[in-house]
Amino acid sequence: MNFGFGAPVSGPLSKPRDLARIVGEGEAMGYDYCTLSDHVVIPRDMEKKYPYSDTGEFPGRAGGDRHEQLTATAFVAGKTSKLRLVTSVTVVPHRPPVLTAKILATIDVLSEGRLTWGIGVGWCQEEFEAIGTEPFEERGAVTDETIAA
Repeated sequence: MNFGFGAPVSGPLSKPRDLARIVGEGEAMGYDYCTLSDHVVIPRDMEKKYPYSDTGEFPGRAGGDRHEQLTATAFVAGKTSKLRLVTSVTVVPHRPPVLTAKILATIDVLSEGRLTWGIGVGWCQEEFEAIGTEPFEERGAVTDETIAA
């Protein structure tokens, strides 16, 4: 059995010094992996309720910085040596397929094979609109294309 923890990519504990300390201490305590979440933006108004909580409220509305997931994963890779790095989950359609593949391959090589890419298609239409990526309705096909890359 493996044990892990969520690394803060937003809110008051996401400052570089704090994030580095948290992942370093997690690794020193013997945790196997850390997860890093992905939301490029959090729209102020969302028509749909968050589908993964009982209340429908999105739990990731902490104030302060919100780091881009893959960049934060590379940062954590540089601050650790054994900890497995797990994206939880990358909203695949938010990024261009070939560039995403290159970034992931780079993180995996520089971390000496410690990356696990957890993926999803996204649930928040307003986030897609704010980013200006492919239409929300095409997110499944875009995800398939990215996996193929």
